[in-house]
Amino acid sequence: MIRLLPLVLCCLTVSFAQEDDGPAVAREKVVQWISTKKTIAEESAKWQEEKAMLVDLIELREREAGQMDEIINEAKERVSDIENKTSSLKKEETDRKAWRSQFARRVSALEDELKAKLPYLPPPVKSKMFDAVERLESSGDEDDLQARFRDILALLNECISFNSQITSLPEIHEIDGNKVEVDVIYLGMKQAWYVDRTNKYAAIGVPTKDGWVWRADSSMAGKVRRAIDVHSKKEPPAFVELPILGGGAAK
Repeated sequence: MIRLLPLVLCCLTVSFAQEDDGPAVAREKVVQWISTKKTIAEESAKWQEEKAMLVDLIELREREAGQMDEIINEAKERVSDIENKTSSLKKEETDRKAWRSQFARRVSALEDELKAKLPYLPPPVKSKMFDAVERLESSGDEDDLQARFRDILALLNECISFNSQITSLPEIHEIDGNKVEVDVIYLGMKQAWYVDRTNKYAAIGVPTKDGWVWRADSSMAGKVRRAIDVHSKKEPPAFVELPILGGGAAK
């Protein structure tokens, strides 16, 4: 191609020279033609570069489009997972509400049962569980459910513990209109006896719907004192018979 250029130029020069415009015009046209060819070549080269860039850009956009498809698919999967989890959480929430409602009804029923039994509680149990008893007596549905249930469990546990053993302790009782300190021995939560410090006065007590009722019986003062001393290990183990209201005797 390079070798043919002078020949082409010569032919063009001869051709242009044959025209009426003269050599100057012919040279000018040759220059213009060369410039045009050069421009065409430059534009062609530039187009090739731009074409390559466009191809690369198209490939990049295609890759990005493919990645976007993957991202969209992953997003759809995540949305689906979230919807499934949301549905599961809603069901769990519904189940929890239903369980809590049922549990609340059960706690209320237990509270009603315990409130009815409060007068039957021995004074030591009421004294030890004073706060729980007070909350139970004034509790309502708006109070904390867990706290109410804890009070129920605490009361029941204390009652079970007290009812499974013999308990001896001092108390203040009214005798002949006077406040007197006595020693009391409880046989679980069903029966109790007391004797004063002079071993002169004694009584037997039982729980009722109006609270514990005590019936004086000074004739058993010696037996009650001995039972208390045996229980507190002031005396060696021995059988001691105590009267029980309703018949029979405690040993």
